[in-house]
Amino acid sequence: HGMQGTPYIYQGEEIGMTNPHFTRITDYRDVESLNMFAELRNDGRDADELLAILASKSRDNSRTPMQWSNGDNAGFTAGEPWIGLGDNYQQINVEAALADESSVFYTYQKLIALRKQEAILTWGNYQDLLPNSPVLWCYRREWKGQTLLVIANLSREIQPWQPGQMRGNWQLVMHNYEEASPQPCAMNLRPFEAVWWLQK
Repeated sequence: HGMQGTPYIYQGEEIGMTNPHFTRITDYRDVESLNMFAELRNDGRDADELLAILASKSRDNSRTPMQWSNGDNAGFTAGEPWIGLGDNYQQINVEAALADESSVFYTYQKLIALRKQEAILTWGNYQDLLPNSPVLWCYRREWKGQTLLVIANLSREIQPWQPGQMRGNWQLVMHNYEEASPQPCAMNLRPFEAVWWLQK
């Protein structure tokens, strides 16, 4: 939501649904996935290797039933779902997200409201500040004298971040941990931490 273009939220992303972690080829329904698996197995490829590929590439990753609750079939149906459920539906579901003020669902609501409120999120240009970093995504957006600074740790490990020269006062507008630095400064970003500051 901090980037140019039209943001999309779909297929369970609004509650943080993950790929289903299927462990057998019979768990899949996607014809392309099934055909690829059969063809490469005939060529002698290892089944576990192919299942690992499907775990990240199969279209079925976005086709599992919506996880409404921690009840039977994730609250999706009283019948038999056409495909298996994500294995974490008891923790990640709509009911749990609505009960947790710090959930992914409410974070998306804040991002959508911020995008409507701040024109820089629609019109600002984009500059990648660390284009070669495999774990930190840091960028700046500028528009009509405003600057938005976004830093995000894309890893499970703490990552140090050292800003360049930052002048003036910044407003902390978005963060996904309870506390964040009110101003851009040298910091250790926690796993998957993201922080946005705005300077007007």
